[in-house]
Amino acid sequence: MKRNFNTLLQKMNKNEYSTDQETIQKFCIDWRGKYKGTSDLILFPSTVSKIIEIVKFCNKNRIPIVPQGGNTSLVGGSVPRNNKGEIILNLSKLNKIREIDNISNTITVESGCILENINEKLNKYQHEMPISLGSKGSCHIGGNIATNAGGLNVIKYGSIRSNILGIEAVLPNGELFSDLKTVKKNNTGLDLKQLLIGAEGTLGIITAAVLKTYKKVNDRVVVMLCFNEFNKVLDAYVSLVKLFGELITAFEFMNDFSISLIKKFDDGLKLPFTGKHYCLVELTNFLDVTDYNNFIYEKLTKINFIDTELIISKSENENKNFWKIREEIPLAEKQLENIIQHDVSLPLKNIENFINISTDHLKKLDTNIKIINFGHLGDNNLHFNVFIDRNVNSEEYRFLKEKINEIIFSNVSKYEGSISAEHGIGQLRRKQLKKYKSPDDLRIMKQIKKIYDPNNIMNPGKVF
Repeated sequence: MKRNFNTLLQKMNKNEYSTDQETIQKFCIDWRGKYKGTSDLILFPSTVSKIIEIVKFCNKNRIPIVPQGGNTSLVGGSVPRNNKGEIILNLSKLNKIREIDNISNTITVESGCILENINEKLNKYQHEMPISLGSKGSCHIGGNIATNAGGLNVIKYGSIRSNILGIEAVLPNGELFSDLKTVKKNNTGLDLKQLLIGAEGTLGIITAAVLKTYKKVNDRVVVMLCFNEFNKVLDAYVSLVKLFGELITAFEFMNDFSISLIKKFDDGLKLPFTGKHYCLVELTNFLDVTDYNNFIYEKLTKINFIDTELIISKSENENKNFWKIREEIPLAEKQLENIIQHDVSLPLKNIENFINISTDHLKKLDTNIKIINFGHLGDNNLHFNVFIDRNVNSEEYRFLKEKINEIIFSNVSKYEGSISAEHGIGQLRRKQLKKYKSPDDLRIMKQIKKIYDPNNIMNPGKVF
């Protein structure tokens, strides 16, 4: 591989590539450790012009490329496959903030910028990005865009797609697609950047983007609620949205088993709740209201919360502690074996039936199954993860995994949902995509892929 790349590598600095296997292997495994691939070369280009050269070279020589950001994908979308001759193009060195526009309230960033670092830069202008993810300290904005990341604040700001005004990308033939406009209205035909958002690197390499920014929230309050019945959770959601409207920036849900995992993971967690269903509601932007807690309390008294436990945060430190509970769930479940993850979305009116029917079917399959159910209830998103709480051999695990997936996804389809809400397809959900996406949709997707990438060099084996 190195010999074939000599012409290309001579144009790059020594710190912009590696053929050392010990170095490369660190980038060939996903965050959860479920996908492990191989590669003979990893590239760390620091400029768009170098990415263009790399892509042109690879397209000419039919060499497959795996674009990679912070490698926080949960579906195996950012790592190479085994023995497929794929090279890794890591964007961590393409990490400049090109412009902060305080008139248009936009920021132009390169793909390798870490989400948390962007907000640190915006902080001095009292602005922030509308995207909040558990992996904010390591995920790259380019990867967020390529997967159309959702996160914690979708209920107020929408997914990342809703906040992008412009994109720059290197297409599979090496051409530069540049549309970094900061205007909010642009009705000039097909909006091609929308194809690149959520395409998981299969149509090109996103190199920069223009995103909206918002006034930094300094006045936030978190309310924790606990219910014994799930229908009370939905009732509370409807009532709180009516009461608080756009003050709600997040509405998170966690079941009792998720909370029990956190308690084992974090000895310092103290929650004076005893119910089965937990909600975390964040309220912000109180404008002229000075006594937030009293304002919230008075409004909450208008709702008949029978048999409900409730806490209102009194400081930013308490806000962070409440959010820590929600953000630590993926870290806690990572400690378990025999976990089968599902990232699904459903209409709110159907969520209770989905949970009850799916849980009943799963318990009949194996009485040792436990459900780690949490997610962004405000945008229909459930992480409905299944834990087999006993020792199983690899053959039995594969059998159970197939049966569990069949139960979950058939019920998602039955209740008019989506098999992937925010994590994407990657390698993990290709089989289910083929089964649950309509044939016409798949045909059109493949035609678009063929137009953009006729040599199939861009992140092959992902999505399609």
